[in-house]
Parts: sequence; structure tokens; C-alpha cells
Amino acid sequence: MGEISERGIVLVVDALELRRAGITSLVDEWARTINLTTIGISPADLLVHSQSGEDVRFLILSIGGSSLHEGDLQSCAKSTRELFPHAPCAIISDRKEAEEAVAAARLGEQAFLSTSMEPSIARQALTFVLGGGTFFPREALLHQYASTGRIVNGHASVPRNENDTLTQRQNEVLERLRLGRSNKHIARDLNMQESTVKVHVRQIMRKLGASNRTQAALFRSAEPAGPATFLNGAEIDRVASAPAG
Repeated sequence: MGEISERGIVLVVDALELRRAGITSLVDEWARTINLTTIGISPADLLVHSQSGEDVRFLILSIGGSSLHEGDLQSCAKSTRELFPHAPCAIISDRKEAEEAVAAARLGEQAFLSTSMEPSIARQALTFVLGGGTFFPREALLHQYASTGRIVNGHASVPRNENDTLTQRQNEVLERLRLGRSNKHIARDLNMQESTVKVHVRQIMRKLGASNRTQAALFRSAEPAGPATFLNGAEIDRVASAPAG
């Protein structure tokens, strides 16, 4: 594996060598602009790299045309999150179905990118996610609202009683989750302790029936509360028009 890089590392995980080389090359063009090193590995090498002492900043799980509903891919995604709990993870897929992006959110991933995207938009999305944001296609958010009827993870998220409705403060926290803000930044924005933000996030997840903060933000973003505000902090049109880097 060679010497440990002094720079932060982006790991591109793909089971197929040729496909992995292509995605790694594309990602490396972006990573070098922000002083990161890109390494392509197979899923079997995840454990080795988690124990190597490398400063892994970002993980990209390239899955080709496979579905995230397949058991082996779900296991790989969960292992990735467990081995690198502090690094954001993005899925790159050949598929474009909304259900796939929703599945990525349910697995706790921070982004779902289709290989049909323009490379420039993909690079801006990666930058946004690395900075703490989340990126999911508009179709996934609409699907989450229209197809599930306010059901998340198989459980109805309609408040069971008045105590299960979100408070004004929780709505303020949730809005910032939707924008991809970290607990530290939310605490700063709302002038509260970070520990208080964590309590609010747990309560929000419970009330919405979400299993993680990404899923809570994804669900909230899908509600038709206003025009063109669906995407979880990264509407495609907005990303496309935003300055690179």
C-alpha cells in the first residue's frame, strides 16, 4: 500500500477494477484542486485502510448498475459507515430511479450521484458534501413525499398526538439540517449549546420516524412547502449555477 499520504484521502470503493480506475481518475481531478489524494480500492480492502492511520476525508461507493436494495451492497454501505464514521460518503450509481436515492438516504449516505450527471455538477456536489452538505436528486425527494404518504422506514410519521408535532425551535433546527449544517454550525446559528442541538435532532428523528439525520432532512425537504426548495441543501439548478470550489 506504500507510505501513508500526508494529505487527506478520498477513497473510491468499487468491486470492478476497470470501472474503479475510471471513477478514481475523474474524482482525482476534483480532489487535487483541494489538496486531497484519491485512492481506488475494492470493498475487501476497506478494513485495511480503516486501520492504516490514513486521514480519510471522503468515501465514494461506486456501484454501477447494481441496486442498493441488494443485500451485499447494503452490507458494504453499512460497513463503510461503521469503519469510517466521521467521513461523509457518496454513492455513484448508473441507476436513476428515485427509489435508489431514497435507499441511499436510509443507509445514512450523504449523497446519491448518477453517472448521467455532468462532471462539472458532480464535482460541485462533491465539494458541497465535503463541506457538510447533502445531495440528492429532486426526483427522490418528490418520490419520498408522494409515494410514501409521510411514511419513513415503514413507519407512519404522522404525529401521534400534539406532543409529537415539532416545536418552533425544532423546526428551526430541521431547516438547517435540510441545508446540510453540522450540529456545531446549527448551535452557532441559533445561539444554543451543541448538546442542546443534539437533543433537538434526536427528538426530530423520533417525531418524523427517521433513523438518521440525513433521512429526516430528506423527508422534510420533500414536503411541498414552496417552489424549487426541495433538494436537500443542493438543488441541481442551484449547484449548477454556484461557483466551483
